[in-house]
Amino acid sequence: MSVIRIEALVPSSGAVPSNGYDAVSQAAYTEWRVGDEARFSLEVPDGYLSGQDFFVRLHESTPSISGRHKWQVKTLLLRPGLNVTDQQSLVEIFGRQLTSVSTPDQLTVRTFAVTGASAHGKVGNGTIQPGDVLVVTLKRVSVASGEDPNPVKVFSISVSVALDIARVSECSGRVGNIVDTVRDLFNDSTGGFLEDELILRAINRCQEDLAKENYWRRETWIPAASGVSETDLLAAIPRFQDLHQVHFSGCKTPMTPLGSFRDYQELKIGSSGLGTPRYYVVQNSVLHVWPAPAADADNGFCVYHSFLPDDLTCSPVNPNPALPLAHDMLFVYFALKQAFLRDRHAPGADGKFAEYSQLYEMERQRLLGEADPPGLELRPSR
Repeated sequence: MSVIRIEALVPSSGAVPSNGYDAVSQAAYTEWRVGDEARFSLEVPDGYLSGQDFFVRLHESTPSISGRHKWQVKTLLLRPGLNVTDQQSLVEIFGRQLTSVSTPDQLTVRTFAVTGASAHGKVGNGTIQPGDVLVVTLKRVSVASGEDPNPVKVFSISVSVALDIARVSECSGRVGNIVDTVRDLFNDSTGGFLEDELILRAINRCQEDLAKENYWRRETWIPAASGVSETDLLAAIPRFQDLHQVHFSGCKTPMTPLGSFRDYQELKIGSSGLGTPRYYVVQNSVLHVWPAPAADADNGFCVYHSFLPDDLTCSPVNPNPALPLAHDMLFVYFALKQAFLRDRHAPGADGKFAEYSQLYEMERQRLLGEADPPGLELRPSR
């Protein structure tokens, strides 16, 4: 277990606990009355062991004997690059009723979970990952009967969680776990042959390989200009990969893809008038529509397309792949086959390259099978 000491509390929406010092030991404490609340934040460590819960540990005391008090904990999960801090995110609320010990003012350790109400290693339906931020609000709430009339003194607050002590890589998040797994299987735990940067480049090449299979998809609105029938998709959509479907603004049905660029040219020759675009074709990553729009529109075309995600990094900025955690071995197998290709002159390297190539292909097919969008009738237009 790793222990994260909470050094400071931040006021929340309710009354705040007061600060004080023990008359004998001069130890600092916070004094909590019913209704008092405060919060703290922590970053999930890089070595976090997936599926483990976080526990808050309070060192508290009260002069009461057998009095009751209750803590309510609200835990919020924020993920950099995904969640917006001024909007509601994944939340869980816990309650823990406690009874004072038989000795007045005896320092007592209280430990209870602040994650995992729905499932271990989760906040709500969100799986906790390294680099996430947990915001924990602690509040003393009333009990039904036998309420301790005295304020509860809290001398120390800490959070404990299980870490992967075998972690070697200095990379953050899931990238760090992938790097360590690659080294374990390559029998290079010290990183003497496979450096972090080399494995990271292989991980990002694996992303490129998946992007060619149109794994990542989303909708993007791009503007329409009156009389303009061509749009450079590479310029209009960052990291664009392939086009799957197009809607024109205000139309309920998608535009119709043409079979070839020649079909598009024949339409243009037949009529050069403006109107509501109904047909399209993609040639060399340029979207051609017919007829050309009759008016400007900021949100002219809704484009459903595949794309290449931003490169993963070893830093806390973007260290987690945008695919289910269970498929991280996909990156491991890809990096290993590249490593044995690099070391192809070594005895047995060819066999290992073939082995990991096969494992990669099997894992890739599992992922792509899960990712196939249901009911998608239009195929990529090239």
